[in-house]
Amino acid sequence: MPNIIARGTDGINGVNGTDGSQGAHGAKGTPGDCPWHSSNTNPTRGEDGGPGTNGSSGTNGQDGRNGSDVILRISDFVVGVDIDTRGGSGGNGGAGGAGGPGGPGGDGGDKKDCDHAGRGGNGGRGGNGGNGGRGGNGGDGGNINVIAGRITTGTVNGNAEGGPGGLGGAAGHGGAGGAGGNGYPSGSNGSPGHNGSTGASGSKGRDGTITIQETGP
Repeated sequence: MPNIIARGTDGINGVNGTDGSQGAHGAKGTPGDCPWHSSNTNPTRGEDGGPGTNGSSGTNGQDGRNGSDVILRISDFVVGVDIDTRGGSGGNGGAGGAGGPGGPGGDGGDKKDCDHAGRGGNGGRGGNGGNGGRGGNGGDGGNINVIAGRITTGTVNGNAEGGPGGLGGAAGHGGAGGAGGNGYPSGSNGSPGHNGSTGASGSKGRDGTITIQETGP
């Protein structure tokens, strides 16, 4: 049975986003100069950790290409034929990158001869996750038209279905908050970043039509 392949090519998948970077580590506080006199200093507080950077979004998947229209003109249709004019599948969207973790807070300054160490710095906030890319749309199926002068025993196995849409990319996870620095008291932990949004899926392509015409002698 002869074959005619005229389906559309599939769309290319999107590229995943890159992950965010960790925030900077907070600097440690300076040590104290005790016992205390008017010219001496208490240990200082550690610096806060820097925030993590956001993950980047995934790119969109490409649309699938349309299948080609096929017109088959023959005088006597006595054999079978397989014709494939399906639309190409849409590419999947790229996943969003994860947010970078927050930097840890700096420790408070050493107490040495002071009553207590300095206060610890707060941990940095985690970066937000990137959004997933949108899936590409499926291509339309091509139309199949068989025109025969006379149809005897031939059969047409045609597939003109529209291509499926690509899946949306997964959302990137938010980065973890940085740990608080040690001290008196210790610093607070940073808050985690928000997760990104999942990408929308692409739509299915339109189905093509299949028609067979007998024109007569």
